[in-house]
Amino acid sequence: MFARAAPVFPVGDVNVAVKWYVNKLGFTPVHVNADLSGEANYAIVRLGDVEIHLLQNGFEGEPVRSPAEAMFTMRGSIDDVDELCKHCVESGLVFLRELADQPWGARDFTVLDPDGNRIWIAVSSRD
Repeated sequence: MFARAAPVFPVGDVNVAVKWYVNKLGFTPVHVNADLSGEANYAIVRLGDVEIHLLQNGFEGEPVRSPAEAMFTMRGSIDDVDELCKHCVESGLVFLRELADQPWGARDFTVLDPDGNRIWIAVSSRD
């Protein structure tokens, strides 16, 4: 059985991405891997039970990856997702989809990180 999942987002600059996730969404860096020159090539940031792995795009000759997408389901109430959305607006985040009620019982929105990775944030009224 799987215990959890952690999305891997391709990024152009790992240090820039870590700073963005820390400053804009409140994540904490838990690991930053650097090559011999000291250039960061991989990092893990965490917020609550959620981890996002940030991989330098094209690292070690791997193909350049397209932006990724991951859904993060919040625990709590509709008010919690509204407050987080308000924080995202105030922080100047780029929205792909505005906050909306969905027919399947969720209230959600999607923002983009600086590398175009899609962060889909939702709370379900059924939880």
